Amino acid sequence: MIREVAWRLFASEYNDANLETEGTGERPPSYIVTPLGAKVNRVFVVGVITDVENVGTDGQPMWRARVSDPTGTFHVYAGQYQPEAA
Repeated sequence: MIREVAWRLFASEYNDANLETEGTGERPPSYIVTPLGAKVNRVFVVGVITDVENVGTDGQPMWRARVSDPTGTFHVYAGQYQPEAA
């Protein structure tokens, strides 16, 4: 399976998306549909990290962060790489 292209979205456009769809197949990807009509599976985020917090444990950290751009805020999570999920 080939990765889809990441879309560059402003935070306000991403946060205003209110329609979610799912692809077909064995492991279907999830999509959002933006207010402008783009069907997005991956997002390229650019902004300033304003807050970082470890919401996991010391042994298995899970990081929550806020990334701000001029139009709003993205809330992102990052954890340990899981090869079986790729």
